[in-house]
Amino acid sequence: MKKDVQITTQAFVNLFSKEQSEQAALNEFRAEDDDDVIFKHLHFAEQIFPDGGIMLCPVSHAKSKYVGINCERIFGHRHDSLRKMSLSDFFELVHPEDLPAVRQCFGFIKGLQPYDPSTHRFTMRYRIKNADGNYVHIQNENLAIETSTRTYLHLMVFTNLASNHKFFHVTLDVFKKVKGNFIRSYSYNPKQTERAITPRQNDIARLILRGFSNQEIADQLRVSIFTVKNHKKMLFKKVNVKNSIELANYVRQISH
Repeated sequence: MKKDVQITTQAFVNLFSKEQSEQAALNEFRAEDDDDVIFKHLHFAEQIFPDGGIMLCPVSHAKSKYVGINCERIFGHRHDSLRKMSLSDFFELVHPEDLPAVRQCFGFIKGLQPYDPSTHRFTMRYRIKNADGNYVHIQNENLAIETSTRTYLHLMVFTNLASNHKFFHVTLDVFKKVKGNFIRSYSYNPKQTERAITPRQNDIARLILRGFSNQEIADQLRVSIFTVKNHKKMLFKKVNVKNSIELANYVRQISH
């Protein structure tokens, strides 16, 4: 787990590598160093995202650490605790099953460079552990605001996803600015084979989707009802759902 966290942390840091600043074409994309400018734009960003938890990118703005008060509600950790967290501390909160996929997403973003930060936004969805030890589904939008001095304020905007927007795998959406609006241009689905379901579990999941009860599924598959219940329990854990309704929703997603 520790090694996975370290590798993921480094993958994020690599998005802001020193090699970029050595390229003349990217010199104008350096981080903003003026604190007055930073906090002026942070105030503006919080007006745009009133329900979001805003953080300054801890790599490009290491000297001006900022964690918005909304982050306490979204992550389920005290605000002062979040402010003291290092980047690796943050990634330790990410669900262990999601870490490899999150790292793949960072690698995908890295592969798109060079690009104009002001015309690209990246939205990821993954799970974070709250103070109670439970995992919450969050959306993490990475964006940059261009300042008057042609530098960029790099922000991370977090949202706690409601149960009706629950996802079942880590995903990344890439948005590009077109005629003043950000339009989704690509959806990246990192490889997550460790959560693939077996053929038998797939049979059970599809019967659940058709509305069959545990006993009816057992009769259909000619197995005991205890076998059905055990498979369902493993299915719930694999795809991170709590009941048959959420499992049916998952099956609908992978069927399209």
